[in-house]
Amino acid sequence: MYGAAGVVHDAAESALVTAAVDPSLLGDFNGLRMTATESMKLVAPLAGAGLYAAYGGPGVALLDALTFVLAAGLYAGLRVRESRPGPPPPTTGWWAQTGEGARRLRADPLLRSLVLAGGATMLCAGLNGAMIYAVIDDLGHSPAYAGVLYAVQGAGSVAVGLFSGPALRRLGERRFAAYGIALTAAAAGLRAVPSDAVAVVCSAAIGAGLPCVLIAALTAVQRRTPDALLGRTAATAHTLLFAPNVLGLAVGAVLVEVLDQRPLLAVLGALWLLTGLPLFQRPARASRTASRSPSDANPA
Repeated sequence: MYGAAGVVHDAAESALVTAAVDPSLLGDFNGLRMTATESMKLVAPLAGAGLYAAYGGPGVALLDALTFVLAAGLYAGLRVRESRPGPPPPTTGWWAQTGEGARRLRADPLLRSLVLAGGATMLCAGLNGAMIYAVIDDLGHSPAYAGVLYAVQGAGSVAVGLFSGPALRRLGERRFAAYGIALTAAAAGLRAVPSDAVAVVCSAAIGAGLPCVLIAALTAVQRRTPDALLGRTAATAHTLLFAPNVLGLAVGAVLVEVLDQRPLLAVLGALWLLTGLPLFQRPARASRTASRSPSDANPA
């Protein structure tokens, strides 16, 4: 139920954001949202551990539930003028209406390339994440060292979220995503080097590079999709972006048991880099009903 609610929430939030935020500031908003999310990932585990020690599991679960109720109340209190979606054609079934999001992504070359690159990136991220404890073991540390690397990675994500708005305006969605993928791929490959300093730097680089394609894809979907299709398109995009991560984790867990992680990481870095190469090429223009986005003026 939590996972299903998350999918619905993400789709509804994307539609709400476009009604509340000026199109020129969507990149800034999505970056700041990433910063807030990653900041809480650094703070919440420590706070949860302290609350668990003081009040036990039921107290932590109750507090967690209350925070969701509070967030729902804040959403309900927002003063936003939303355009109600028009009624669907009487001859259109629910399955065809659901598929409109996928058709929208397929018809727009920019959205299609960003979402596909983002899905490939999250697949590689799953493979990389499955190897983290093998990397730590190669460095001679206990599994608890993962907390250090994840904290550094989170700090990198917080930093890139603060600068993503200006970066998107300067580079456009395609190049911003491509540079982020290139940075992440290089860092993943260099994790094969058995050095504490390299491992820390690579974690920070992965944290900074990984969110770029996600922020770029979400911002492009919000800017280039008509209001009537935005919820369905955003839900489809989220599924295509994040579902491959589960597959990557499963495949990576198998590979790391039968192969040495160093050559695996080197190969992963090279393959990961290839996923970003199409983003450096400018796509052919597609006719669309959405308004022209500011980033289209930037050559990719």
